[in-house]
Amino acid sequence: MKRTLCCIFMLVFPVFLSAQNHSHQQGTIIRMRMTDCLGPQHGFMAAMSGEGRVEAGALCPEYVLVGDKVVYVISGKTSDQLIPLAEITRFRLQKNEMLIRIDDASKESHFHIKAMVLRPEWERNQMIEEASTRAMISHHLDPTAMREQQ
Repeated sequence: MKRTLCCIFMLVFPVFLSAQNHSHQQGTIIRMRMTDCLGPQHGFMAAMSGEGRVEAGALCPEYVLVGDKVVYVISGKTSDQLIPLAEITRFRLQKNEMLIRIDDASKESHFHIKAMVLRPEWERNQMIEEASTRAMISHHLDPTAMREQQ
């Protein structure tokens, strides 16, 4: 009986480990800015338990994480949740949060997911935004436009 259980455990354990490895995804943090901290997701319960108090005017980091298929905009819950930029980051999704282990920390950091966009759509929007910015810059630097404004 013990041998049978041991054999089953030896066969199932590697499958379990490989399933956990597939749940992690990879992406690159390409942008960071400081924004107002989001309040707790479950305001009443957090207020009753004393958790999740956010000071007025507190700033929290907001990141753009580019994955293989999806681009995420995530926000830290506190101002000290900092992620290195331009490095490959391993993350996983759990409920409505993104969990990231930063610099071999003992626990994963939890981030709010503010937005999710499919990568092809995001790249198209980035190209349109860059073209618009270039057009505005060239218009402002155009000598004839400068003379018309004066």
